[in-house]
Amino acid sequence: MNQSSFRANGLFFLVLLLLFQGCGRKEKKAEKQPETKPAGISNILFFMETSASMGGYLKGETNFKVAVSELVTKMNQVAPVEVWTIAGKPQPFVGGYNQFVVNLATTPLANERSSELHKIFKQVGEKAKGNTVALLVSDCILSFPDAEIKKNPEINRQNAESVLKSQVNDQFAALKKQGVSATVFAYSSGFNGTYYDYQNNKHKLTGESRPFYVWVIGKQELVADLNQKLNEMLITKPAKQLDFGASGALKQYDLFFSLNKKGNWRAEKAGISELAVKPAKPAEFAVGVNLGALPTYAQAEDYIRKNLAVTSSNATVKLVNVQKKEKVPTERIKERELKLLNQNSHVLTFRVENLYDEKADVAVKLPVRFDDWYATGWSTMDDRTPSSRFNKTFALVHLMNGVKEAYQSSANDFLVLNLTLEK
Repeated sequence: MNQSSFRANGLFFLVLLLLFQGCGRKEKKAEKQPETKPAGISNILFFMETSASMGGYLKGETNFKVAVSELVTKMNQVAPVEVWTIAGKPQPFVGGYNQFVVNLATTPLANERSSELHKIFKQVGEKAKGNTVALLVSDCILSFPDAEIKKNPEINRQNAESVLKSQVNDQFAALKKQGVSATVFAYSSGFNGTYYDYQNNKHKLTGESRPFYVWVIGKQELVADLNQKLNEMLITKPAKQLDFGASGALKQYDLFFSLNKKGNWRAEKAGISELAVKPAKPAEFAVGVNLGALPTYAQAEDYIRKNLAVTSSNATVKLVNVQKKEKVPTERIKERELKLLNQNSHVLTFRVENLYDEKADVAVKLPVRFDDWYATGWSTMDDRTPSSRFNKTFALVHLMNGVKEAYQSSANDFLVLNLTLEK
């Protein structure tokens, strides 16, 4: 082979090598997996009940229009909002949320026949799937269909607890099985229009204070996230709030190795080892827990102190302090421990007064408890007179108890922690 042929062949093989490497690089690039986006709220479906009983909230200057307009506008800053109306069947609102806000002030929206509330909850709940959160605005009055009331004017009072409550309970029990939770915000507003009492008699109201409610329905972590954002953003705040969680108990915790430490012990992955303790010289340790997804009232220090249960068959352990993260002094905390603190919302400090064996298992539980504000000041079973219905909702106690019983059970806990103590 002469020198020119050698050069030609060498150049040919070099080109082949470059092409091969280029293809290889392209193939490797093609195999790269797309980055997954963190889970969050993808969109919000806003449902407003538009039965005729809602009409009085939309006439004149009312807090209903102020609160709902702000709610829709602020929610669209969190995720895209789609507006729907609902009475018998959900209907998408044509024109977008801005036009809906305009129509609240200019166009009669609530003029449809009434619908059974448990059916509305079912239809709205069916939309709260995946990363979608659904909201419902309603006066939340439990009632049988008009035809049944004509046959028996007392049917709503006689059967609200036995029948209507059971229907609501059934719908929310189904949502809970799907991992769907709910929050209800309670508001008050002037009402200018026709009010229908439990016997379907009409009353002309002018400015009388009437409650209305906003339900947030979706995955627990999404609902908690939206609730937190709304609490920060809204100027027109709800008078009351109640959260119903659907997911299982929180089980994760971080054991601090020096924060709030007293006595001699070593922090391990599953608990404490090398523990030297006696009644005259107790030891103390702290754990960090993230309670951010719990109802607001369940995150309060007083609630945790009163309801947290600590049990152990081989040790005496007590809760001695509850601190929200922002109240923990950080001047002397090392960087590693500061990271643990920042990924939690609360610090729970426990005292070990005795260890009766070489090893003890400790269970820490925060049982589910629900506030009952709805039963004491917001519910009535006779709404025929101004004094008996003022700022109260007919049979609200049965509606809310139906929801509460769907989520609460004797084995239902907000928090379950298991750790070990060893000598």
